[in-house]
Amino acid sequence: MVTAIVILVVIICILLFLIIAQNRELSSIIKQMKYIGSKDTNILVRSERGLANGLINEINVMLKEIRQIRAVYKQKNHDLEQMITNISHDLRTPLTSAMGYINIIQNSEMSDEEKKRELDIVEKRLIRLEELINSFFEFSKIVSSGKKPELSQINLISVLEESIVHYYDDYSSRERQIILRCDKHKLMINSNTGMLMRIFDNLIGNSLKHGNGDLIVTVLGDNEVKIIFENEPEIRNVDYDHIFDEFYTTDISRTKGNTGLGLAIAKQFTEMLGGEINAEPHDDIFRVSIRFFA
Repeated sequence: MVTAIVILVVIICILLFLIIAQNRELSSIIKQMKYIGSKDTNILVRSERGLANGLINEINVMLKEIRQIRAVYKQKNHDLEQMITNISHDLRTPLTSAMGYINIIQNSEMSDEEKKRELDIVEKRLIRLEELINSFFEFSKIVSSGKKPELSQINLISVLEESIVHYYDDYSSRERQIILRCDKHKLMINSNTGMLMRIFDNLIGNSLKHGNGDLIVTVLGDNEVKIIFENEPEIRNVDYDHIFDEFYTTDISRTKGNTGLGLAIAKQFTEMLGGEINAEPHDDIFRVSIRFFA
């Protein structure tokens, strides 16, 4: 009987010790959590006595996830601020220029011929402003719609050739060419004609604005179609990791009125059509590769 009482007392003492130790462990966890919550820190919760390792592991997993979400949010917030700055700059530039020419016309004694010349410049600035607004609206609609494009069997070569013909005069006026390397006249894929043409137009137009020399377009494959656009870049400081980001531009690109949406739209459309698009330097050549499945 005495032995049983002694054992019971020992068990009670052990349980009391564990309860007290566990309460201290929980108090330590709460204290650490309050500190972590009040600071911008990367530290994790530590166990002092090893009595709540399972709980601490789960808390630390959640802390890591929260920090990842916070980092993504911070980056998105930074991108949004940059986007607003870029949009403001891009819209203000042609508008300010147009207003300046209008002010000159109103407050200067000019001949009708001079006024017509100035008004032509104003018209070009306003057309540029309209193009910018349409590009922003189009990209917003693409991102927010969430609708799947209507697909049908189309001849990829025919769409590509039509886009090339569209830019023939622009390249010729700069003593440049678009060279199509393809041993086929017909390559059927399940796609969307309008979206595919916009992809090709944006890539060819991007090369026209920001490239030098001839643009070489190569079509490879049958079941897996690969279209490669290659030309000499105008500048060397291209950030290939962010080249398809919305509103990504270089300083030189921005002075030309580039919105940074052309490649972003090309990427969005390519992925909506089930393809892949990548950009990389290749022996001092700027290369964009698109992959579709026929």
